[in-house]
Amino acid sequence: MKPTAEPMPLSDAPTERISPTAPIDLVYLWVDGADPKFRALKRRHLSASTGHSERDDLTGDDARYRQIGEIAYSVRSVRRFAPWIRDIHIVVAPGQRPPVDLDDPRIHIVEHPQIMPAAILPTFSNRSIEPFVHRIPGLSEVFLYANDDFLFWRNTPREHFVVDGELSLRGRFLPRWRARTGAVLHEGHSRTVSQTALRLYDHGLRRVFRAEHSFHVMRRTTCETVWRECGAFLDRVVALRFRNDELGANWQMLVNGFELRDRSPRTVRTFDTVLLSFAHVEESRATAALVRMRLALLRWFAPRTMCFNTIPASWSDRVRAVLDRHYGPIDPPRRDAVVAMAKREPGDPATPIDGSAKFAGSSRGAVAADDRVRDRTSPRQRS
Repeated sequence: MKPTAEPMPLSDAPTERISPTAPIDLVYLWVDGADPKFRALKRRHLSASTGHSERDDLTGDDARYRQIGEIAYSVRSVRRFAPWIRDIHIVVAPGQRPPVDLDDPRIHIVEHPQIMPAAILPTFSNRSIEPFVHRIPGLSEVFLYANDDFLFWRNTPREHFVVDGELSLRGRFLPRWRARTGAVLHEGHSRTVSQTALRLYDHGLRRVFRAEHSFHVMRRTTCETVWRECGAFLDRVVALRFRNDELGANWQMLVNGFELRDRSPRTVRTFDTVLLSFAHVEESRATAALVRMRLALLRWFAPRTMCFNTIPASWSDRVRAVLDRHYGPIDPPRRDAVVAMAKREPGDPATPIDGSAKFAGSSRGAVAADDRVRDRTSPRQRS
């Protein structure tokens, strides 16, 4: 079986340096992991594959799926601090809808079957979805890819991602010796990263770059190059319905590796300061104190982008208060949906979603601030 989807046409792909006026879109992955229908489907396929209906090591524990409405704040951060982004594409499981303004003509919902082959659906692993996001119809040649908990924290110019006609990659190089060590000693995501690095070195690449945990900038053409040269390997990766740290791959590292081989991107050394993890705040007083300090310092000292990761239910009100203070409170209709989502336990009935303003909070007064930002931006033409 070869489930590779047909590549999207790339007629707008540049052959030279990136134009200063070339559009840049943003792609999110989003899932309502507490949706009872989603969970039932996941349990059925997990049981068929492993004989077990619950395996946190394969599906992610509840903390991975718990929502406090991060994507609503993330979209708000885009409008406020990165208004140069053209369109926002949100990739979702069939029938799911995120708590955002669905009446905004620049927000597009993309369901998995629109970009992924039917043979590998349904899937419950972001690693199986990421290699297909560049095939979203109408997506710009240069685009950003994000998790739903990535945030623009202060004004972020286009030059943060594209400089002098080339991409600006943020993270650090991963030498072969360190990748070999990590593939043996590390577990989870770090092991997957190390194994992906070794695969790139074995493919003949001389430099491998590990991206920071934030917005990733990519080219569609480079993504297709990865598929063209690594298609057999990727077919095995995307066929995995569940997260597998041993057999999976880090898509961002693959794309960065080929970008470095074929182009001349700028690389910026970073130290993961953009990641604010809430893991273990309930078990460790020291960790909780450190996280509280970092939240307080965000008022004065913060990078341009942030990631609020793995927020436990006991901290959701505290974090939401920080986000409300920074971005302004979400309007009541959308906020009700966000709060309800945060309070839901896995398997609770989902908030009704009809694609209208009732759930999406699309009352025009609620997004007036975003509209004012939009009005100050120049008209964009779809490439």
